[in-house]
Amino acid sequence: MLKDFHYMIVDDEPLAIDVIDNYLQRLDAHSITRYGNAVEAFQALRQQPCDLIFLDIEMPQLTGLEFLKSIKDPPAIIITTAYRDYAVEGFELEVVDYLVKPVSFPRFMKAMEKVLKLHRQTPAEENPKRLPAGEYLFLKVDRKFVKILIRDILYIESLKDYVRVKTPDHSWITYQSLTDITERLPSGQFARVHRSYTIALERVNAIDGNCVDIDGKLIPVSREHRRDLFRKIHK
Repeated sequence: MLKDFHYMIVDDEPLAIDVIDNYLQRLDAHSITRYGNAVEAFQALRQQPCDLIFLDIEMPQLTGLEFLKSIKDPPAIIITTAYRDYAVEGFELEVVDYLVKPVSFPRFMKAMEKVLKLHRQTPAEENPKRLPAGEYLFLKVDRKFVKILIRDILYIESLKDYVRVKTPDHSWITYQSLTDITERLPSGQFARVHRSYTIALERVNAIDGNCVDIDGKLIPVSREHRRDLFRKIHK
């Protein structure tokens, strides 16, 4: 099945393209196109669809993530990059896998197994579980990325360099600032109420003085955030 796919490799490093090209040829792939920048790849994709794109991120003119965001109904994507920093954003864009260079052949094969599994799924299996981008977050917890549904979040608590994301059933701790994670949430559904807390507005059970009650927990509301909280609640 994999040998019959049409593959596209997009990378501004010829040696990196050669590595993926070589790995694909080991799978007897017959249709492989190579592009040194995302602009050429974008133009080519409009003329000739493909099944799987190996996509670098740091490229001139148009980055890999900008390219991915510009495609309507993109094919399967595997990111290949020297940087780990974009993993969360990549998974939020529903890439199949995220490979950090140098890519070994066993790691490449593991990614291809994911592609194969994805294509073997029937529409009945995959469509009900698929959520539009923006309805979930991927958080790095320990050494794995965990999908958190935004509608499940009760509140987020700052723990210095970390935050705790509280849902009805779990408490997830991830390395990032409260400001950064709050900016990733829909502003109409969440509010920063304290230097240490961001809350889900629809989860507020009561306002008691300078606190809000969420799932039985009293969360402080600072004076500087009180007006914004009431503005959002009374919309």
